[in-house]
Order: sequence, then structure tokens, then C-alpha cells
Amino acid sequence: MKEITIQEAVAIAKKLHSKGKKWHFHMLTPDCMFNDRKDKHTFIVENEEDNEVFVVYSDERYMAEGKELVKLIHGKSIVEEKTAKITDEHSKIIIEKAKKFNEQGIYWHHHMLMPNCIFNKHKGKYCIVFEDKEENRIIESVSEEEPKDNLREIEILYYQQKK
Repeated sequence: MKEITIQEAVAIAKKLHSKGKKWHFHMLTPDCMFNDRKDKHTFIVENEEDNEVFVVYSDERYMAEGKELVKLIHGKSIVEEKTAKITDEHSKIIIEKAKKFNEQGIYWHHHMLMPNCIFNKHKGKYCIVFEDKEENRIIESVSEEEPKDNLREIEILYYQQKK
């Protein structure tokens, strides 16, 4: 992993996107199961095609940058409210938990693990991971196809959180 600034991370992601390369990013909180730095927020950009990983450590979450990049990966509509039918039971549980936490002002986070993600134990599949700190459990929604409708509902709720 190469440590960089948030500005460099965003620029790298945009460059990868413009070149049509496979890439994605993560926003890890200090208490996140994937974060080795328990004293910092960690922002990661993965260049899947060239096996490069870039990391930013910070005392703050980079919500605006995350929202900008999630639109590049999944399209602008990923954070727009649209009616979608959620059929996956695990995603339904995640969405209900996220709504509850938002109403209570409890911070939460999730991960969209791409098929080749360094954190994905379900290689070749998409996996939405929700860390439920309230019940001390991990909820996973695993799918063969990109779960855009499920992810949209979760992303909308994520970016509605109070800062």
C-alpha cells in the first residue's frame, strides 16, 4: 500500500475511471473490521487491474469525496432516491438497520466489496457487508450480479447520516 493524500486518492480514482480500468474505494472507520489502523479513518483506492492499493489515513471521514467517487463507480443515480424492489433478505435487514440507526443518530457503515476486492472472501462475487455494532454481527449480501438497487438504497441512507 502506498500512503497518499486525499487529493491524490481522488485524482488517481478519476484517472483510473477515465482510462476504463477496474477500480474501487473503501472508507474505513477506526472501528471497522477491515481497518488495521484503529486510531485513524482509512480511505483506500484499489486499482484492480494493476494490483495497486493507495491509502489515506485521517482523523476525519471523507464523506464528500466518497460520494463523488461512488457516483463514478456506480453512476450518478446511485445516490438518488428511486423506488426499487429489494428482494434479497440480507439487504432488507441491512436497509432496516440503517434506517433505524439514522433515526437514532447512530453512525454506521457498510462495504461494497467488488469481485476482486482485497477484502472480499467471496471472490468472483459481489458482497455488501454491514457491520452491525448494536448486535455485534456482520450481515453479508452476496450476489453474482452487481446489486445496484440494493446498493442504491444503502448508499442513500449512508449519505443521509448526520456528519
